[in-house]
Amino acid sequence: MAKRLGRGFTTIEYPTGMNQNGDPSQAWVKLKPDGRVDVFAGTVDIGQGSRTVHTQIVADALGVPYDWVTMDNTNTDSSPVCTGTFASRGTFIGGNAVRYAAEKARERVLEIAAKELEADIADLDVEDGTVFVKGAPDRSISVSDVAAAATWKYGELITGTGAALKPYAALDPETGAVDIDPHSAISYAACMAEVEVDDETGEVRVLRLTETYDVGRAINPTLVEGQVQGGAMMGLGLGLLESCYPYYPSVEHRGSEFGTYLAPGIEDLPEIAPVILENPSVDGPFGAKAIGEMANNAQPPAIATAVHDAIGVWITELPITPEKVLRALERKEAGTDEPRREGKVVEFDEELSVNAVGNGSVRFDL
Repeated sequence: MAKRLGRGFTTIEYPTGMNQNGDPSQAWVKLKPDGRVDVFAGTVDIGQGSRTVHTQIVADALGVPYDWVTMDNTNTDSSPVCTGTFASRGTFIGGNAVRYAAEKARERVLEIAAKELEADIADLDVEDGTVFVKGAPDRSISVSDVAAAATWKYGELITGTGAALKPYAALDPETGAVDIDPHSAISYAACMAEVEVDDETGEVRVLRLTETYDVGRAINPTLVEGQVQGGAMMGLGLGLLESCYPYYPSVEHRGSEFGTYLAPGIEDLPEIAPVILENPSVDGPFGAKAIGEMANNAQPPAIATAVHDAIGVWITELPITPEKVLRALERKEAGTDEPRREGKVVEFDEELSVNAVGNGSVRFDL
């Protein structure tokens, strides 16, 4: 009897937003007379940080400091339309909507600044809250003064609206053929799981998860790492502890209390090594792609593969509980273990490192 070590590797791809097209998000940006910016959007922040990211996108697109921007998404009656916070669409779809709105507001800022500076719009740029003439930074005006001039001198409200919508696919009623473009952006990820399996008790303990994510452009790297780490714990639960309800074909053995549903805790936390790759999307806001839901997709199969590497049996039904491990070992000893699929198992040496090599690629040095 012994505790055996194993490593497993998984790669995945994940679409950004809805595949069937449509899927709108809208946004409205306005400048107050002091130059501060209000953003109204329907994308709801449920802890993933979209409010922070959208504020960053607006600030960068408009050319003002981050702390000048206030985002309001608290009221679905007064906010523009958003399909919802799902399908990992918040940064990509919702982010594009607020970017488009900010870019239109920026155009109006430059038009009014051109009047105040007596300059051509094409010669102007805006950065860090100041509009200036390219090549002559001494000829400048603050965005605050531009907003004040719009209010008190020109009688205008500087605003911008934006909407992100991929047109619906055209359906031929005669043939049923659909004219649909490829999806806007695909994210990619890889996970390396290192596990310890006790072949006497059947217990599986994940020691380390090395996780590599291509997110297009990490607008807020700290939030990306947070989602990677949170997703890793969710994936750990799916792989080792959590059963989907209802059980099929019977619910007789389902826990009767919330406390009987097992989810990972701090004591189960493995070492998590996130690697962020930036392979910008042509269509995303500043090149961003999705990170949301795919953050917990790669861990369960990686863990299952690592268990096979450790003890030579395939557990083909999640979660990988001690009972399933022991039953699989019994079948292996009896010569009746028949995995549902054939796979190529790669045995790794003790040393393993991960290196980002550019162009959206990652190298595992074995």
